[in-house]
Amino acid sequence: MQTLKIILIIYGILCLYVGILKPPFIWHMKKFDVLKKIFKGERNVQIFVIVWGLIALIIGLYI
Repeated sequence: MQTLKIILIIYGILCLYVGILKPPFIWHMKKFDVLKKIFKGERNVQIFVIVWGLIALIIGLYI
């Protein structure tokens, strides 16, 4: 359980980093281009990544 906790915390922090700062080497990957089409905009993808990161972080801290 300790390993899952560490992985979720690191993943949550990484998602928040990507969602808030939008580094170009990650943000312009094909995966995010597809997400932009699915969520109909860059801002919606940014909100999704931030919320996903917060959820992972909270679950990691809760465990």
